[in-house]
Amino acid sequence: MSVREFGFICGDFSLVQANGLLLPGYEQSYFAKSLIPGGDETEISGRYLLRVYHKGSVVCKAKVDVAWDAHTAQSDACLGMKVEDTAAFTEALGKACGKHVELRFTKIAKGLVIAGD
Repeated sequence: MSVREFGFICGDFSLVQANGLLLPGYEQSYFAKSLIPGGDETEISGRYLLRVYHKGSVVCKAKVDVAWDAHTAQSDACLGMKVEDTAAFTEALGKACGKHVELRFTKIAKGLVIAGD
C-alpha cells in the first residue's frame, strides 16, 4: 500500500476563508496545484492528515479534506481545505500565522486509524 504525501515550506504563513474553503497561503499568495510535480487534481484531492510545524515542533495536527479551488487572485487552482471544526482549526493555526512553517499532508488510507485523533 502506498501513501501519498506532499508538503510546503513557507515564510509569512496565512490562512483565509473563501468559497467555503480554508486557503492556506504565504507571502500574499496561495499554494498552487502546479507546485506539486506530476500531481493530477483527482489524485491529490481527498482526505489527509495535516501536520503544521514551526521550529521543528508540531503546532497543529488535523484531518482535512483537500480540494483544488480556482481563486481570482491566481490563474492556477489553489489548495483549499475543509475541516470538521473550522473555529478550533483556525484558532490552532492562528499561532502559526506570520511565521515560517512547514505543512505536511499525508493521505489517509480508508480504514486507517490515526493515533491521538
